Amino acid sequence: MPKMPSNAQTLIMRIFDAWKEENLPTVEASTAFEVFASELALRPFGLGLEDIEAGIVGGGQDGAIDAVYVFFDDALLDEDSDVVAESSRPVDFGQDRNLEIWVVQAKRTPSFSEEVAEKLENTMRRVLDLSQPLESLSVLYNPTMLARFGLFRDAWEKLLTRRPRISVNVVYAAPGDSRNITPQFEAKLNALRQVILTAVPDAQKISVDLLGDKELLARYNERPPYTLAMNYQESATSGRSHVALVKLRDYYNLIVDENGRLRRHLFEWNVRDYQGSVSVNQEIRNSLASSESPEFWWLNNGVTLICSEASSTAKTYSLSNIQIVNGLQTSHEIFEALRVGGGSEAQDRMLLVRIIVTEDAATRDMVIRATNRQTAITDASLRATDEVQRNIEDYFLTQGWYYDRRKGYYKNDGKDPSKIVSIQFVGASITAMGLARPDKSRGKPSSLLKNDEDYRLVFNSSIDLAIYLWGARLQRQVDNFILSDAAEANVSQKSNLKFHLSMLIVERLNGGPVRGPQQLRPLALSNAGVDDVVLKELFENLKDWSAVYLDREGVILERATKAQRFSEYLLTRAQALRPFPA
Repeated sequence: MPKMPSNAQTLIMRIFDAWKEENLPTVEASTAFEVFASELALRPFGLGLEDIEAGIVGGGQDGAIDAVYVFFDDALLDEDSDVVAESSRPVDFGQDRNLEIWVVQAKRTPSFSEEVAEKLENTMRRVLDLSQPLESLSVLYNPTMLARFGLFRDAWEKLLTRRPRISVNVVYAAPGDSRNITPQFEAKLNALRQVILTAVPDAQKISVDLLGDKELLARYNERPPYTLAMNYQESATSGRSHVALVKLRDYYNLIVDENGRLRRHLFEWNVRDYQGSVSVNQEIRNSLASSESPEFWWLNNGVTLICSEASSTAKTYSLSNIQIVNGLQTSHEIFEALRVGGGSEAQDRMLLVRIIVTEDAATRDMVIRATNRQTAITDASLRATDEVQRNIEDYFLTQGWYYDRRKGYYKNDGKDPSKIVSIQFVGASITAMGLARPDKSRGKPSSLLKNDEDYRLVFNSSIDLAIYLWGARLQRQVDNFILSDAAEANVSQKSNLKFHLSMLIVERLNGGPVRGPQQLRPLALSNAGVDDVVLKELFENLKDWSAVYLDREGVILERATKAQRFSEYLLTRAQALRPFPA
C-alpha cells in the first residue's frame, strides 16, 4: 500500500498548483515546478519571475540540473555584466568579493532519488573542470546549461587575482521527506560535496542541500523583514524625521540577518552598486581599521534611511518599511570590518544616520536624487527616479499591473508576481518590438540602463504610456507560450528566441517591421494581439528559418540571436511571406 502523503507535502503541492495557475497557467507542470522551486531556493536574493525563468536550463541534456544562477557581490550576473565582459580587467573589481553559483534540481516526485545525486556528481565534475573547455561538453549537455556555467567560470578566472570568496551551492528540491533518507543516498550526497571541493579547492563555502516538503513550505512562508529595531546613542528630531548617532555594531545588527548575511532587500532602492576598492572605499576602510583615526562620523557623510514609520523607546528606534537609499558603500565597508567578529575597536565608533519618514513616492525620489549628488554618479544610475519612469508606474497601476521601478517593491507588498515587470523587462520588450532589435534584448539585457542613447530610444515622454503596458503583456504571453508544451521548443530555443518571436508578432500585426516605439501606438490602443494558433505558426516559422540560418552560417543559436544580422534575416523571411498588393 503506497504511503499517504504528509500534510506538509499536501500543502506545498496545493500551493504549487495555485501558484502555477496564477503565474504560469500554460506552462507544463514540470517546468513550472522548476521555476517555483528555484524561486524558493533563492528566496534570500529576492529575484523576480523573469530572473528566475532566465536561469532555467532543464529540458534535455541537462545533467540533472534544472536551473543555474551566478551572483557576484550579491548581484545576479547576465551575459553583459561587467565582470564577464571582455573589456573589463581584474583591477576594475574589488578584492575579497563574493562569487556564488547556485545549482537547482527540482522534481515533483514524493521522494529523493539516488540516481539524481549520481548524475549531479558526474555533471559537476565535468563542468567545473577548468582544464576542459565547455565547448567540448556540447555533445553531453545543452548549450543553455553550458552558457550559465560559462558565466561562473569566466567570472572565476577573471577574478582569480582579486581573491574572490567563492561559494558553490547545490539544491535538490522535491516534495518528500528530507530527513528520512537512506545511508546510501547520504553517501552519494557526500561524494557530490567532495567532487565540488576537489574542483573548487579555494571555495569559502560548499553546500549540498535538500529542500523537502517542510523546507519548501517554510521557504514559501518566509518574508524578509522590513520592520526592524536599531539602537542609538543620541538623536535629534524634526517633525516625524530624525538624525541619530549610532554605534557601528548597532548599525551592523540592523543590516545583517541571523545568518550573518547582508540584508540585501534593505538596499534595493539604492541607486548604485558596491564599487569595490575604489579610493573612497579604501579611505572608509582605512578609517575603520586605524585606531588613531578621528571619530568615524566626522569623516563620513553617513547613511540615509527612508521608512514609513519611526518610533523611539529607551534609545531604540522601531523602523517600518526600511530602505537605505544612500550609504551603500559605507554600509558594505562596515559589514566587512565587523562581519567576522573583527573590528573590535571600530564597533564603538559612531555613524550618522538620517531617518526620513515618508510614504510619498515623489518625496522619496527627491531624497534619493539629492543624497546621491554628493559624489559623482552617472544619470544612468538614477533612472528609476526619472519622471517617465514614475509615469509608467502610475499608468500600470491604473490597469492593475505593477511596474517595479524600485526592485522588489510590489513583490514584497504581496502583489501578483505574474503582473509585476521590471524596467529591464519592459525595456527589452520594447527594444525587440519597437526597434526590431531582439538581438539587443537577447545579448545586452542590462545595457538599457547603462547607455544613455539606448535608454532614450525606449524611455522618453514622446512614447504613449499604453505602449509600455501593451508590450509587457505581449512579452509575458510569448514567454509563457515558449515554456509551454504547445511550443515544442528545446532548451536553447526557449532561452534564445522569445524576443525574436515578439518581433515577428509585431511585424505580422503591423504589416511590416516597426523601427520606432511610437509606431506601436495603434496596436497598443486597439489592444491588438495574437491567439495560440498564430503564435504556433510564427514560432514554427521562426524555428525553421533559424535552422536554415544556423546551417548556412555555421553558428550556434545562442550566438546568432545576439547579432542584428540574424534579426534582419528573420524580417526578410517574414516579409517574403506577405502577398504582393494587387
